[in-house]
Amino acid sequence: MRKIDQLIRRVPFTLITLLLLSLTAILTNSHLAPISAEWLIRLGFAPSDLFMGNLERLLTSALVTSGGIVFLEAFVMIAICVGLAEWITSWKRAAATFWGGHLLVLILLSAIISLAHRQLSALGLSASIVARDVGPSAGYFACLGLVSARLKHPWHLVSGGILLAYFVIALFIPASAGVNAPIKFSADMAHLLAFPIGWLSSGLGRQR
Repeated sequence: MRKIDQLIRRVPFTLITLLLLSLTAILTNSHLAPISAEWLIRLGFAPSDLFMGNLERLLTSALVTSGGIVFLEAFVMIAICVGLAEWITSWKRAAATFWGGHLLVLILLSAIISLAHRQLSALGLSASIVARDVGPSAGYFACLGLVSARLKHPWHLVSGGILLAYFVIALFIPASAGVNAPIKFSADMAHLLAFPIGWLSSGLGRQR
């Protein structure tokens, strides 16, 4: 009982986030099966939503996944990445990194896709601006960046370099059969933005 109480006190934000993710999955029936098109349209986010003023999607998109195995993957990644970030810093810092990273990434992603629309069209990715996606990956990868940056020297640089290289490589791997290329591009770009944002944010607010 004491260990459970200690866990609740140490990682309340992580536990609340996991609870909200689970409740949303049950509500949308995406804890076992892929999310329906209706729920994706209602809760998902596309870069075009930002310019159309559908700002609530910035928040709802972080609390639902595409369903099935992806829900379980997101649950585990939140437990590990956000949980570690909260354990070694504080719930306030973990929450700021998760939500700050998520919101900043979606705003930057929308701007990048909008400005590079012509170049993306040449690559067959013009639909990225309207491709609606869901998931908390930007938030938990930002927290992963924070955890990486808090490792002792030189491991913060080693882990940061290896993980950043992984996200760069993932961006340029072609979409496999059956995978929506515009959504893959948007997701991979979001991850590539989120990790360094979390890593660089590590120095903010730290005592000298």
